[in-house]
Amino acid sequence: MRRTVVLTILLAYGSVVLFGQNVTLYNTNIVDVEGGKVVPGMTVHVKNGMIARIVKAKKRIKKGQTDYTGTYLMPGLIDSHTHWGNNTMKASYMREMAESYLADGVTTVRDAGGDARNVKLYKVKQDSGVIVGPDVYFSSLWAGPSYYGGRERLDTRGHVTENAPWSQKIKDTTSFEQLERMILEAKEFGCTGLKLYNNISFDMLKKIVPLCREHGLKAWGHFAIFPAVAREVVEAGCETVSHVYLIDGMEGFTRSFKTKRFSPAEVEHRASIFREMARQGTILDATVLICMNDYRKEFVPRYVSEAYRLGVKIATGTDWVRLENGRINSVFMDELYLLTDSCGMSIPDVLRAATIVGAEVLGQVDKLGVIREGAEADLIVLKSNPLESLQALRQQLALYMNGKKVK
Repeated sequence: MRRTVVLTILLAYGSVVLFGQNVTLYNTNIVDVEGGKVVPGMTVHVKNGMIARIVKAKKRIKKGQTDYTGTYLMPGLIDSHTHWGNNTMKASYMREMAESYLADGVTTVRDAGGDARNVKLYKVKQDSGVIVGPDVYFSSLWAGPSYYGGRERLDTRGHVTENAPWSQKIKDTTSFEQLERMILEAKEFGCTGLKLYNNISFDMLKKIVPLCREHGLKAWGHFAIFPAVAREVVEAGCETVSHVYLIDGMEGFTRSFKTKRFSPAEVEHRASIFREMARQGTILDATVLICMNDYRKEFVPRYVSEAYRLGVKIATGTDWVRLENGRINSVFMDELYLLTDSCGMSIPDVLRAATIVGAEVLGQVDKLGVIREGAEADLIVLKSNPLESLQALRQQLALYMNGKKVK
């Protein structure tokens, strides 16, 4: 009876999850994103939402196996920079975000700051089966007092205090004990990382980042967290930095900087930071698309190309959704196309950016973004080989979330 009721609810909402987390996908070609190759003719056994076994396909199809002969199996994709909480304030937007992202093959996202109460509500609807959409890992946004400037804080409006576990104002005088307490509150609330945003000093970063590591939270930040500049953010140990254009610091926003942006001195200045990022394993959440509607389109793709050639790991983050005819739409595929067409990344590396690098951003290496035993069964069945063309990602034949087939 309970199954019938839940199925009726799902039908009313327009998305259907086929029940049963145990499934066998027979005779598919596995896209090994890490190795950049296809492993042909494999059978994938899923149990309790996890990939249990991967074996060479046999000729005979057994009962309960789904025949995917000739198809290509990709791990679910990851958007490493969304503002899920801020963009789901309306119930309709929440559903549209979920459906639009699944249509692009995105099964996991990182929320990089906002009203996490909306994310919590989304998770409740997701767990109850009312809504079907990507899993969301969310952050606690931290900034200094000058960022807030006395204006109303929309992300904590209605909360009993101005500060909340998902949004904290800190000062240079904030004590070590206070920082640790705030980190523990964020973790207890469900945050998996801090978004270190603005008006935080280098000295303060050097206190916060080690505390994150000690307590199992990821240290995510803007590429520059003024007054801390890009090199200091990297040296402090932030694991993922967002927005490549911030590498220029405050000077990058001035008119005069345009004339020297690609001078030998500035190119070398950026290169020295990118080399340090490559050495430390710092991930660049470049956010290219959002920069393509203004003056930044003249240099952002080239900056990403510079980072890529110097070995920096790049993640695919959008930081944006498109509102068309009153409906929210994912722009994830547009970000992927820009990374290849404008930034010079190879297709295999773009697929890695959208899978294994995204999993590293979230601290879910070997669990997300891969097809291997023990990984979560977030899987996309495609008509053609995505290693040859990203257009293949537009040709979904099936999508699985935690082993459940989604229609």
